[in-house]
Order: sequence, then structure tokens, then C-alpha cells
Amino acid sequence: MARLPEKWVLLVDSDPTIDPATGNRIPGLPREIEWTGLLQQRQLTSSSIDVGNVEFDDGHETSGFVLLLNPGIPVMPQRRDRFRGADGTVYHVIGTPRPRRPARGSRRVAYIAAIVRNASDMKE
Repeated sequence: MARLPEKWVLLVDSDPTIDPATGNRIPGLPREIEWTGLLQQRQLTSSSIDVGNVEFDDGHETSGFVLLLNPGIPVMPQRRDRFRGADGTVYHVIGTPRPRRPARGSRRVAYIAAIVRNASDMKE
């Protein structure tokens, strides 16, 4: 499979620190891992509506995508990690990304498929 052309940054949450005054956790800055992939629009069908892809309130929108990543990424993305595209848009990983192999021939991983979502609850 040809290399996927788009530049992406995987944002992985780092370990939280503990606030000495309150004892509360403070989220750490995300680690940034640059990688390449290709974002594709998911095809919504009536069966996907049955599993929860429904309209939100007016002014809210959500978009589901499949992000294909070149294999060999140093840190395998996990659910709730984020990807930032070249335009600055952030996509949240939904579920567990899966390595995909060709059905015939080589059994090496061809790409990693991650279901991602971009959601906005901002009204215009």
C-alpha cells in the first residue's frame, strides 16, 4: 500500500501531577507524536442510525470519520486520544484503533484504522 500523505499529530495525555495544596490531580500537557495518515468520511447508513448516530439539538453537529494511519506509529492510539490535523482541527478517537492486514499475500500490517469524531456544540 502506498504511504498515506496527510500530516497528523497524535495527542496523548501525559501523566497527571498532584497539586500539593489540594491533593487534586492536574492534567499534564499532552505529548505530541507526528505521523502520517489519511482522513476519510464515513458513510452513514440507516443501520448506523440504529446504533446511535442521531441528530443532536439544533446548532450541534458531529462528524464521524475513519483515520487511516501508516503502520509503525511509535505509540498505538488508544480510545480517548486525539489527533490534530494540518488545519488545526482536533479529532477524538472513538473505540480502539485496529491494525488491518491484506486478505491475501503479505500478512504485514497495511494500515491502522481509527474511528474518529469531530464534534462541536458551538452555536453560530
